[in-house]
Amino acid sequence: MRFSIELPSNDSITPVWNDPDALETLDRLVCRADDAAHEILLRDADLVADSRWIVEARQATQTKLKSLLELARISAWTAAEAKTKKWQISTAGEAKRALRIANTPLKVLVENSLRDGALLEVAVRLLGKETLRQLWLEPPVPAAIEVAHAGGTGDMPPFITRECAKAQERDLPVRMIVVADSDRSAPNQPLSGKPKEIQDKAAECGVSCFILSKREGENYLPDFHWQAEIKRDQRNPSWKDNISNIIVMPSEERDYRDMEEMKLKQIPKQYVANRPYHLEEFLKRVKQAQSSELDAMGADLRRRDHTEDLTTILELIEQER
Repeated sequence: MRFSIELPSNDSITPVWNDPDALETLDRLVCRADDAAHEILLRDADLVADSRWIVEARQATQTKLKSLLELARISAWTAAEAKTKKWQISTAGEAKRALRIANTPLKVLVENSLRDGALLEVAVRLLGKETLRQLWLEPPVPAAIEVAHAGGTGDMPPFITRECAKAQERDLPVRMIVVADSDRSAPNQPLSGKPKEIQDKAAECGVSCFILSKREGENYLPDFHWQAEIKRDQRNPSWKDNISNIIVMPSEERDYRDMEEMKLKQIPKQYVANRPYHLEEFLKRVKQAQSSELDAMGADLRRRDHTEDLTTILELIEQER
């Protein structure tokens, strides 16, 4: 997020940088911006330079603020605006609200955190920008991003409704992205059933929503995962052949196959007693990979993500966070 510290529109109001009730809040906002990679804009840098906020600040805070002032003067020469959301701060009240917003995690709502959450984490690890990786894998306190578990597609619309109500009660914006399976069995099918309900509820509440182009999360699993799974039991022809069929399948057909029907959603108990989902194993495999292997894994995932769904979701998170 971007927080723009500006002159109030009413000349009778004390500028936030000279308001003693706001100075501690502004300091805390700057610290939170450092931790959570938020952006602070100083629209009136020359006025701020001699303000109480700067003059009375402790040395460490003063150094940060002077750095912000220098950035503000440089950015004054550029007209381009970032895509991330911007919140204006010109009064003590707005500063306090901004701090509460900055301390509120962006929730990424998924049907199941073990499966869908695992796919998103792999995308962050292999395809995400460095800042997003750090925020996701080494989160500040409070976290900047939180994967929320709905418990199933049927539970997602009520979850969205509850989150909107809670945000309204706290006088905060709803900070949430909804990611859901499409359940499509073929390309370009119109949404229906639960995915359509989720999309409609998100639109009603003003929440960003991304419905996967493919059928479900398992349809994004790249070849390197399946090739590793074949090695789990190469002497079992039914296991080996079933997975090999996925690898050689035309991409579009593979996008919409029901992995449950193909018995490739979970690992059979003959191999792992607690039967983890393939998406869980996928994440585990990436976590355990050598750093020299990650570029090839990322390239393979990009090929499988030919719809660019995963990269679009990451961009949406970057914009909303």
